[in-house]
Amino acid sequence: MSRRCHRPGRTSTLSGILCTLLLLPLTLACGIIDLGDDPQREPKPGEITVLFIGSSYLEFNDVPQRFQELSRKAGHDVFVKAHTYLGQPLAFFASSSAATYVIRQRDWDFVVLQGGAHNVAYPRGAEHPAYPALKELHRKATEDSPGTQVVYMMPWAFEDGMLWVEGRTESYEEMQLDIREKVLEWSDELGLVVAPVGMAFYEVLTEWNQGPHFLHDTDWNHASQAGSYLAAATFFSTIFVESSSGVSYNWKVEKGLAADLRDVASSTVLGELELWNIDWGGGG
Repeated sequence: MSRRCHRPGRTSTLSGILCTLLLLPLTLACGIIDLGDDPQREPKPGEITVLFIGSSYLEFNDVPQRFQELSRKAGHDVFVKAHTYLGQPLAFFASSSAATYVIRQRDWDFVVLQGGAHNVAYPRGAEHPAYPALKELHRKATEDSPGTQVVYMMPWAFEDGMLWVEGRTESYEEMQLDIREKVLEWSDELGLVVAPVGMAFYEVLTEWNQGPHFLHDTDWNHASQAGSYLAAATFFSTIFVESSSGVSYNWKVEKGLAADLRDVASSTVLGELELWNIDWGGGG
């Protein structure tokens, strides 16, 4: 199996050098992303403000941009920013002064946090513990802005679970359910809203008859275009508490498939609002 060099647990000097060279253009673009809007402009009255914080899982296929385009196509006025760095865990953002500045730049309606996967599924002995990072980021987002909703993206499991690690036996299905259990536990403890992206992936990958690398990229862990589109649609239903089924926005995904993915995202979120700790009336 071929892995991208920033997959946890697979590193070498040569692959590290190659990865650095390949990702250099993306690395230069890391940081605050303004998604095509004037970087100096402030939110307009009535706009829903959404800040995404995370790693390459957001940068691949620009999930915040997909969310923004889907939202605007559905008639919502949104102001979206993304603060992302390749390969960095949640712990990096929890201790980052730059992330703190962006979080406290305004009273965001929503702060969306992405990160984890194996560190969430198997937190005991994790190199980058996710729980204290989530706790600290939640504190920073809400201490001066109690109305901010902190949304945690439930990670999707690796396409082959943990089977790529010698001695591990967790399949994709087992890893995803382990992630689900831990995210729900932390959501209850910390008051996090859950965007159930991982369970939307699970619904597709366990119910649809698809070949390899359907929602995952060829590195087995990042998202394909279809996976990123599904993630954006899941964020849409989480934040606006409404279905995206009728929204005519397909991006680069075939029209029929895009409609099916929007249906899955909508039903995954709206069918279990209490489970995901979504208790507002929609629209922030």
